[in-house]
Amino acid sequence: MRTHLAPALLFAVIVAGSTYLLTSPAVAQEKKDEKKQPAGKADASKQKATALANLKKTDLTKPHVVETENFLIASALPEDRAKALGAVLEKVVPVARKGLQFEEKEEAWKGKLTIYVLPETREFKSFMRGVVQRDPEGVYMDLRSDEPFIVDPVDVPLKATEADQFASIATNVANAMLKARGNTASLPDWLLNGFGRVTVMRAEGTNSGRYTKYRTAARAAVIGPKGGKPAALGELWGESKPANGDILSASIVEYMAYGPGAMNFVKLIFGFRPNENGDSPATPQAMEAAGWKDTAALEKAWQKWALGK
Repeated sequence: MRTHLAPALLFAVIVAGSTYLLTSPAVAQEKKDEKKQPAGKADASKQKATALANLKKTDLTKPHVVETENFLIASALPEDRAKALGAVLEKVVPVARKGLQFEEKEEAWKGKLTIYVLPETREFKSFMRGVVQRDPEGVYMDLRSDEPFIVDPVDVPLKATEADQFASIATNVANAMLKARGNTASLPDWLLNGFGRVTVMRAEGTNSGRYTKYRTAARAAVIGPKGGKPAALGELWGESKPANGDILSASIVEYMAYGPGAMNFVKLIFGFRPNENGDSPATPQAMEAAGWKDTAALEKAWQKWALGK
């Protein structure tokens, strides 16, 4: 025999059920977890599983993945060292985001960035050929996929300290953020190298030994050697690179990204995007598009700033 509920009673049952669903501990916890999850940082469990599976294809000894707020460190590093590296990388994020003028909720890529740290040449080559299926030719990045990643061979001198190694990896992360900001832009080496290096040094702190040493070297480069010529911007993108090009590129990019030229920096990045014919602009054209039509005036302003005048 079919039982019918009176309309009023039926309404009461629906309301009570809805109230339970909205206030049950499981649902409440689920909503709480949703609020904790940062925008653009979805559950990284799938990425972690993929990273670990990829590492195992290269026969690494004790491979593992360490997760931080913005990154997955995939390596054979001892866990404490991987966490220390993650802490260095996390310091770079807010500095780079400021220089690149990301909006508060704007993300550079989907999810978290996986960084495969492979300092052993055999393991790096095996990973590149077997997993990425590319020739092992230095740092490799894929920032547009659903599971973005960097493969870093940590190309530093043999006598480099751990701090130097971590700074090298962090530089590539800063460069990745710059590339993501530029999207289709074909960015020149002086801009990439300068931004990566100076961003990492600023993340370490403007009172750090590395940053202080760099600023001293930058002032000396601007002044020029005794009896010689002062630094000239055009040398950075000319055919013959200056011997102190790393210092000069870091200094001019610092002026543009974090100094008085910051208002034009993102315009400069976008200025390197291909035109309607698919041609990538040269530095002078990108400079002009950013508002720096008078290179000589820019050079003088940068030199004055670099000297602290």
